[in-house]
Amino acid sequence: MQQANARVPMSETIVPDEIRDILLAHARPVRVRKGHILIAAGLDANDVFLVCEGRVQVSLLSPQGRETIIREIGPGQIFGELAAIDGEVRSANVTAIEPSQVAILSGTTFVDLIGSNGALARWVAMHLTTQIRFLTARVYELSTMSVGSRLQCELMRLCLEHGIENDQATIENAPTHADLAARIGTNRESVTRELGLLAEEAIVYQAGRRLHILAVGKLGTLVRRLSAHG
Repeated sequence: MQQANARVPMSETIVPDEIRDILLAHARPVRVRKGHILIAAGLDANDVFLVCEGRVQVSLLSPQGRETIIREIGPGQIFGELAAIDGEVRSANVTAIEPSQVAILSGTTFVDLIGSNGALARWVAMHLTTQIRFLTARVYELSTMSVGSRLQCELMRLCLEHGIENDQATIENAPTHADLAARIGTNRESVTRELGLLAEEAIVYQAGRRLHILAVGKLGTLVRRLSAHG
C-alpha cells in the first residue's frame, strides 16, 4: 500500500554558495514591494530570478478567478528557469508576498552558464528533479486525499520548512486560512473546520498569525493513516 508523505521540503532546492556566487556575478539586484508581480503567466520572457531576501508565491488563476497556490519560494531559491531552458511562455504567476530583493539574470546568460559550468548543470538537474517529485506528490494529494489529509500534508511541509524541535514546530506569519485553502484546493471554511479538529486533538494551536504544531509525530501519523484510506 502506498504511503503519502508530506511534500518534498523546498529547502532541498536552495542554491549552494558556489552556484549562488556564479549566478550573482551575472545578475542585477532589484528590490520589490509586497504585492509586486515578478512573473505573469503567459508572458513571453525568460529572465531567471534568485531570491536574496523575502519570499515570493507561485500561483495560477482559473478563468473563473479562483487562485491556486503552487508553492512559496524564499531566500537562496530560484524561479523562472523553465522559460529560460525551454523558451516557452511563463507557466505561472510569481508575486512577492513580502518586501523582497531578487537578483535577475537573463535566460540566455543562464543557459550559457549551464553549458559552460558542470557544477551548475548538475545542480539544475537535481533542482528540476526535486520539482518533479514535489509536483508528483501534489498531484497525488489532490487526486486521492480528503481535505483533512491534504491540510495535514501542507502543515507537515510547513513544519519541515520552519524546523522541528522536540516534536514541535512554530510557523511565524503563517498562511491565512484562505491561503491554505488555495494551496490544497478547497475553501476557507473547510480549512477552518479541519484546523479546529486538529486543535481539539491538541495537535495545533493558533495565536494570530503564529501557528504552533504541538505534536509533529502525531500529525505525521494522521497523514499516513488518512492517506491509506484515500
